[in-house]
Amino acid sequence: MPQKEINFIPHTPAVLKQIFSQRGISPNKRFGQNFLIDQNTLLSIPNIAELKENDFVLEIGTGTGGLTRLLAESCRHVFTVEVDRKLFEMATDILKLYKNVTLINADILKTKHELNPDIPALMLNWLKEHDQAHIKVVSNLPYNISTPVIINLLEGNLPIKLMVLMLQKEITERMAAMPGTREYGILSVLTQLFSDVEVVKTLSPQVFWPKPNVYSAIVKVVVRKERYAGRITDYPFFKKIIHAIFTSRRKTLLNSLERLKLSNMSRERMKRVIENMQLDERVRGEILSLDQLINLSEAVSNLSK
Repeated sequence: MPQKEINFIPHTPAVLKQIFSQRGISPNKRFGQNFLIDQNTLLSIPNIAELKENDFVLEIGTGTGGLTRLLAESCRHVFTVEVDRKLFEMATDILKLYKNVTLINADILKTKHELNPDIPALMLNWLKEHDQAHIKVVSNLPYNISTPVIINLLEGNLPIKLMVLMLQKEITERMAAMPGTREYGILSVLTQLFSDVEVVKTLSPQVFWPKPNVYSAIVKVVVRKERYAGRITDYPFFKKIIHAIFTSRRKTLLNSLERLKLSNMSRERMKRVIENMQLDERVRGEILSLDQLINLSEAVSNLSK
């Protein structure tokens, strides 16, 4: 792998502005382009991700290639995805000496809520060919796509071991939120269903260029899909339950469940399910723990069949 001095471009606003001007590039708000310019933060990320020589990494948002370069120096192979054609061409030039980097000019999302299937397929083939058991996701993830990307990666079939993500601080707070708090919601439940979440460090707007209007944070997500394996017999139904609860937060749990309009579930049967869980029918679903939500989903699913 190349040494750190090869092809190094300091990530300062002045340098980036000069390079961007030469290439006719302007930061694109639509793509959520805020480039990490703090070198200490950049250098810390491979350590937070506990990268080893044999690791295979997926990066979403290549940007200027600064993080990509550090990842490539710390692991076996990096697949990095960049939607912006001009940035992709720039990163291709910057990273051309790195033989363990595969650059992909594509959108990570096929639709607003669905991953581009070509990218997981490409990585699964690579894993099979190179006898790799897992991947790590390390990314300065564009804020405007962070929630669907995180949920899809956790729900999908890629063997992800760990994710280290730079995100809007509000998103990381929602990922780690506890029941009954304002931040607790669908993202909290689904993230914690599949993983352990640790907010590692808060980042001020000054460590990015252009400066975002919000604080950011680095979050470490250790994937634990086996923990709830077998406890949820109908995952799509479980998602319907939590969507019904958290898209009507001010409603009681009973009224939220009635929104599902299940043919075999009368209001009285719903009441009995709630009572059997030793809960008051007037309780709001947003106070339920992950275990309680799973138990509720299983009970309602069994009775509605």
